[in-house]
Amino acid sequence: MHHRLTTHIVLTLFFVLATTLPGEARTLEEILKDKGVITAEDYAEASKSTLVSYKPGKGISATSADGQSSLKIGGWAQFIYRYTDKDDPAKDNISDFDIRRFKLVFQGNLLSKNFGYKFQGDVSSGFRTEDAFVNYKVASPLTLQAGQFKPPQARQELISAARQLFPERSLANDTFNLGRDQGLQASGSLADKRLEYRLGIFNGNGPNISNPDDNHMVAGRIDINPLGAVAFDEAGWTDDKPKLNLGASFAWEKISASDVGSGFDKDNDIMDVALNLDGLTATTFATAFGNDLSWLLWTANMDATWKGASFAAEYYRLNADPQSGNDWNASGYYLQAGYQILPKQLEIAARYSSIKSTDTQASAHFDKSETQLGVNYYFSAHTVKLQSDLTLVTDDWNPNQDDMIARLQFQFYF
Repeated sequence: MHHRLTTHIVLTLFFVLATTLPGEARTLEEILKDKGVITAEDYAEASKSTLVSYKPGKGISATSADGQSSLKIGGWAQFIYRYTDKDDPAKDNISDFDIRRFKLVFQGNLLSKNFGYKFQGDVSSGFRTEDAFVNYKVASPLTLQAGQFKPPQARQELISAARQLFPERSLANDTFNLGRDQGLQASGSLADKRLEYRLGIFNGNGPNISNPDDNHMVAGRIDINPLGAVAFDEAGWTDDKPKLNLGASFAWEKISASDVGSGFDKDNDIMDVALNLDGLTATTFATAFGNDLSWLLWTANMDATWKGASFAAEYYRLNADPQSGNDWNASGYYLQAGYQILPKQLEIAARYSSIKSTDTQASAHFDKSETQLGVNYYFSAHTVKLQSDLTLVTDDWNPNQDDMIARLQFQFYF
């Protein structure tokens, strides 16, 4: 009840704030200049002290007079309806309304444009810290970042949930992603962002969780953009210039019984879904795998857009190597495409995703796929949009799990 009350209060405050700040109102300086009270030179000088502004979809921005410090307050929300037609005759169908995401974002610079910070929390069901980090741009090819954020991993997971082609990410990504974690990362770009890299070391237990031992997760990613910089966005905007991204990532970690006993966070789906460690205790982990379990994940992707059409494909490969017993492998992929039949307004999409593991480790076995069709309507790009999809689930490992899911999601930035 306390979490619900807190959420309702926060939502109310931000709705009031968003509706009471006029996005197009003129400043006092503009009015005085238009009436001839002050000159253009006076207006330019006075404008330097105009620190606060609001733009719909971009939030509230405040900048110091010297331009070296800034703060932006904003966020975005997703409200979703789902209908699930259950294949299992013993289970009821589900019709559900949900606040899927409600993000509050604070970000900017402090004392220098090279020193940045970001805080992001989700209040959709109580308050939960997601991103909390600082970064410093040493030079164009090197930025250091410390705190809590998404480690280098599959491209689809690094693309914001607000900029996806479908209401949810693919089945493969939701099985093999690393979520958020706490650590240190070096990143940068070369040749006008035709080459980008990220490399970091992290606790490896998910967000808001301390590391109980001296094992860490190491992760890295490289992106090649041969035709120029490519935005982290899955929509197929009408651009005459083709865009192409080729990327790959890796992540490695050794998990001990103390990691499992510490209650690692479910945000890391490698451990929660792909390895199925969520229900284990330190004792049951040691019995099943010995002192530790090492895992290695590789991903590779290709993304392309041109004249309203978009295409994306990504492959995931996981190897699990326990100290006791046989190792096993799992893999997954997705293929998706979209086309804006009405430029910047109406988009159709299709996706197929599949995941499979070997039979060696039955407790973490899966053989499943999803086929999806989607329709998106953009009122104002990602700022205000409506997304829908129909998903057919095929589960070849678990009986009576071939469900059909329909989703309708409304999103807006404030």
